[in-house]
Parts: sequence; C-alpha cells; structure tokens
Amino acid sequence: MMQLKDITIILLLYNTPIKTLNNLKNYKKFNIIILDQSNDFETKKSIKKILPNILYYKITKKNKGFAKAINFLSQKVKTKFFLCTQPDVNINLRSILNLKKVFHKKTNCIIAVPKIKNFKNYDSKKNNKKIVPVDKMIGAVFLANKKLFDDVNKFDENFFFYWEDIDLSKRIKSSKYQIYLNKDSVANHIGGKSTDQNLKTLFIKESNFKFGEYLYQYKNSNLRFIKIIREPIIYIFYILIYLITFQIKKLNKKFSKFFGFFKFFTYLILCKKLK
Repeated sequence: MMQLKDITIILLLYNTPIKTLNNLKNYKKFNIIILDQSNDFETKKSIKKILPNILYYKITKKNKGFAKAINFLSQKVKTKFFLCTQPDVNINLRSILNLKKVFHKKTNCIIAVPKIKNFKNYDSKKNNKKIVPVDKMIGAVFLANKKLFDDVNKFDENFFFYWEDIDLSKRIKSSKYQIYLNKDSVANHIGGKSTDQNLKTLFIKESNFKFGEYLYQYKNSNLRFIKIIREPIIYIFYILIYLITFQIKKLNKKFSKFFGFFKFFTYLILCKKLK
C-alpha cells in the first residue's frame, strides 16, 4: 500500500513479555526499526517471526532510557513520518492511517495522537470536531513528522523515563507547531505491560519518575525549595520504618524515590560545574 510507504514504525523494547508481542502483528505491512535495551536475543527471534520488514534491529546491554533511545531510533528513520509505539499498545492500521490524515488537513501539525483509554487530554463537550488541538501527548504512541520532530530538538535526553513527553508537549505548545488528536483514531495502552515487572524494573520506573518530576519542575521554575528539603526527609523516615518491619515492596518504592531525588541532586551539581 502506497499510504504506508512514508511511515516507519519505531519500537523500543526492554525485558518485553512474550505475551505482548501479538500486538505487533498490526505493523506487518510497515518498515520497522527496533532497539532492545535488555540484551534479549530470544525476543528478537520471536519478533522476526511476526514482522517481515525489519530494517534495523539493535540489541544493547545498557538501558539508556526512553528519551535518548527514541531520539536515536528517530535518526534512523528515512521516511517523512514515524510512528512511535510500544508492545503494550494496540492500534490498528485504519487508526494509523487516520493519524496520517491529520498532517494533510493541519499544516502546522508536528505530532498526531489517537484517543487512548484512560488518558483524556481534550474536552469533548467543548470541541465536537473530529480533529482537535491538544496540549499534551504521551510517548506510548504517536505519529510524528520526522523533520519537525528534529526542528523542536526531539526529546530532552536529560529525562530517562517519564516526563519527557510532558516536557516535549510544553515546548511544542510554545512553538509554531501543534499536537492534534484525531477522534477517528483509537489505541489501547495497557500501561506497565511493555516490561516484565520485578524489583529492578520497579526501581527504574519509580526512581526515574521522581527524577523526571524534579527535572521538569526545575526546568520550568516550578520546583520549590521546601520540596527538595522536605521530601528526602520523608523518604528516609519511611525507608527506616519499612526496613525495620521488613516491608520489601514498600521499602523498594520509597528507596527508589529517594534515589530519584539523589539523581536529581547529582544532576544539579554537574550542571553547575559545566557552567
């Protein structure tokens, strides 16, 4: 199909559960670019049986995070558009093509997004049009104009995982471009199912969510001094409580958030040294 020739699918994997791979069948007719950051050769064998048009498949041992990895994959794209998606996202061919239609109707469109269950980023009562401008998107699934994505400097690679899409949305809002949602395009995102859940994975998610929160607020001058004093003290208090009572999951969660703060504090020190 000629309609698919100018769209490349980019997939980022990390400890991907085999049961989520069935969602990838919807991308059979597209050219595919994949990065797996979990050194997983078994998943590669399974995916190659599902997707016939893989142009690039790289496996690494080091997890460099979402922002840096998606920027890396986007640089491999040779087509006008790319669809960034994940194994726990289900979006069919018709919905993908409906996203592409947005760019023909809205010349200032940089990113087109589908309706996603449990993610309401527009007010249907105020706007009954099929294609509506929105202020935010999520990185789980979006169709981007590759050149314009480069023009806004892509994702900020200081973010590891979480908040990079909110940061990009804010930068786009202040630019001459716009994010649009097409109500005729629908996706289902089963959050947290693109990666096997274990203590290590939860640590990575919790710590980097908190780091991203601090970083985003710092970038936008919304980070209050009292917050970076109060929250670490609270984390340490709960870490001691959960350590004494052997509540491992709760201990891991609070320690992860404390580590997120420590990571942000280290980031601030490095920034000042570079200035």
